[in-house]
Amino acid sequence: MLTRALAISLGLVLVASGCSGERSSSRDPAMSGGEPEATATTAPTVSRTTSTTTTQAEVDPPVTTSPVDEVEVTPPVTSVESDPIGWEDLEHLTVEIDGEVVRLEGGRATVSSGGASASTFTLQNRVAQGDLDGDGDEDVVTHIIERSPGTGVFHLVVPVLDEGGAAVAQPPIFVGDRIVMDAITVRDGLIEVSLFDRAQDEPFTVISRHTTLEIDLSGSAPLVTVIDTGPIEEKPLPGPERPEVTIRFEPGAVSGTESGTIDFRERQTYTVYASEGQPFTATLRAPLGVWLDVRLDHLVVASAARRSQLVEAKLPATGPWKVTVVSSHAGESGYELTVEVLPRPAPDPAPTTTTEAVTVPRPVTPDDDGDVVYLTFDDGPHPDYTPQMLDVLARHDARATFFVVGSLAQAYPDIIQRIAAEGHTIANHTWRHEDLAGLSRAAFDETVGQTQAILGDLATMCLRPPYGSVGAHTREWAASHGLSLMMWDSSPRDWLGPTAAEIADHIVQWARPGVALLMHDGGGDRSTTVQGLDMALERLADRGLRYEPVCR
Repeated sequence: MLTRALAISLGLVLVASGCSGERSSSRDPAMSGGEPEATATTAPTVSRTTSTTTTQAEVDPPVTTSPVDEVEVTPPVTSVESDPIGWEDLEHLTVEIDGEVVRLEGGRATVSSGGASASTFTLQNRVAQGDLDGDGDEDVVTHIIERSPGTGVFHLVVPVLDEGGAAVAQPPIFVGDRIVMDAITVRDGLIEVSLFDRAQDEPFTVISRHTTLEIDLSGSAPLVTVIDTGPIEEKPLPGPERPEVTIRFEPGAVSGTESGTIDFRERQTYTVYASEGQPFTATLRAPLGVWLDVRLDHLVVASAARRSQLVEAKLPATGPWKVTVVSSHAGESGYELTVEVLPRPAPDPAPTTTTEAVTVPRPVTPDDDGDVVYLTFDDGPHPDYTPQMLDVLARHDARATFFVVGSLAQAYPDIIQRIAAEGHTIANHTWRHEDLAGLSRAAFDETVGQTQAILGDLATMCLRPPYGSVGAHTREWAASHGLSLMMWDSSPRDWLGPTAAEIADHIVQWARPGVALLMHDGGGDRSTTVQGLDMALERLADRGLRYEPVCR
């Protein structure tokens, strides 16, 4: 429904609402900028009615006296006081947006866009007060969010003037799509808006910058100026940080896993005691916008500004290393952090005739595979998504390897039988998706052995460690079960919620002979993985590639 006029000046795009022109939902106007110097944009002319003051003399009849005592009388000027704009006024505000009249009822409104499509408008609990038009009355600036029929979540700043006791909304000013509002203030008749946004080339789930806008209503149209912008890291965090948590490994283990939830601009620090020279890996499973920061005092291995969810390093010093989960994701996010610290590598021993190293992380494939890509799926079987994945594979004459969770294989034996019957192979992904690096030998043998047993003759001799987490003895213990570890070359990271198109693009980019691709048919909503795989295989149809199981 809504449109927006875009005005571009010095690389900064600022938008004033209530104008003609299309609003773009693919860019955040308030943050598409470059330099922090003030840049101003004047919105197209907006009709605005200013308040007026009427004196009592203008409405009362003239005062007269008898002819004998006739004197000239000047009537007094009497001001008429009115109640200030209240919350109830805002909850029932009428706002005109791009020619559409939006009437809030209880702070909400729904406006149909034709057919089943509709935009919803919601008043936010964020209000600033001050005189906006110089008439001495206390005006209000409020914040409304519009959720469009598409994917946009548009933030509108609405000036509301006190005109003779009536709350009169002015044309809203669009300040961003899927941003996080920080504060609205009124100072000397100017509106100041601080918000968190992102660069033009970053996904909407990521918040990376803090921007401050100044809005001047004194002219015929709002004048919007960017007065400050900078990295989010430069903005002090609100409130106290969360208490630190020490990651303690079980006896004999080389890794530990912690999980939790984190909100926008929060951080959770974990302490890991490790020594100089130890191989260190931190893996974070979380939505984009939740990053890792690894440091010891001022010695930084990975800064959150690097925006990484995987940190691998040989530690340069001994001490209590701080591994911090930092969120710039717009909203609350769940996460899982796995930290692995391996023993310092010892010198290679002299070769002997009595021992043989357990090596191959991936089974050797036949030499005549040719132009073969290996599709692999983890965390199933799932009663809905695994059959859908099998339908897609059958449609494209592709075969794959399914790394199944033993407890789920036990729950859905018919799906396991269908996987095998349609030419795919089945491999071990533990009984309950345990982190193998953190298990004792007995626990390892139980989870791997139980899964291998439930699969029976359908099991291949491959084991894929959940999370890709491998401890000091994982390969050795797997070999004692006759299993080789099977990792992967690339993944569209479908657990982070990419779109089907993004998944398809990744598969097409990485579909090369000999490459093993990791996807998931279980562990969550995998509908976009099903769609993305179908789209990718359709696009790859003329490349002459074949798709075969990697474990046989």
